[in-house]
Amino acid sequence: MAGLGGAFRNSKEDWLVGYHKSCQAFSPIHAELLALLEGLKIAKDMNFLNMEIETDCTEVIKLIYEDNTNYSNIVSECRWLMHQLKIPQLKHNFREGNMAAHLLAKQAAKNLLSSKCLYHVCPPFFVEQEVIKNKHGVCNSVRSISKNVCNYLTTMDNNSALKTSTMPM
Repeated sequence: MAGLGGAFRNSKEDWLVGYHKSCQAFSPIHAELLALLEGLKIAKDMNFLNMEIETDCTEVIKLIYEDNTNYSNIVSECRWLMHQLKIPQLKHNFREGNMAAHLLAKQAAKNLLSSKCLYHVCPPFFVEQEVIKNKHGVCNSVRSISKNVCNYLTTMDNNSALKTSTMPM
C-alpha cells in the first residue's frame, strides 16, 4: 500500500485544491505514476488546462517521455490525459519544492483502510506552512550538486538547479 498526494496552485502559488488517497502500489515509481495519473484525472474533471506539472521523480519523467514497456498502461493513460489537458511537459523540481504533495501522500499512508480520494479546497493544517513557504519563495535547504547532475536536471526543466548563491570569501 502507498499514499498518493498532490496539490494544484495558480501562478501566484495560491492553493486551488489538494488531494490524497491510499492505493495499492508495487514500487515507489509505481506510486509516483499513480499520483500523477490521479492528479491528471482531477485536472480533467476540474477543467484545469495548460498547467505546469512538477515532480521530484526523474524516473517518472523518463517513463513519460521515453519508450518503455514498464508501467505501459499507466504511462499511456498519463500521456493521453496530458495531451487532452494541453500540458506541454512534465517538469522536475527538488523534493523541497514538492513538499506539500509529499505531506499529503504521507497523510494518506496513515489511513490505508480507505482508498477514497479526499479533496482539500483549503490547505489542510499539516501542509499550511509548506504552502506559505512556497508562496513566499522560502527554501530551508541548499543543495550542492555536480555540474553533470545540474545539466541533467535542466533538461527536465528544473530551473531551481540553475539558481546559485554567492558566499563571501
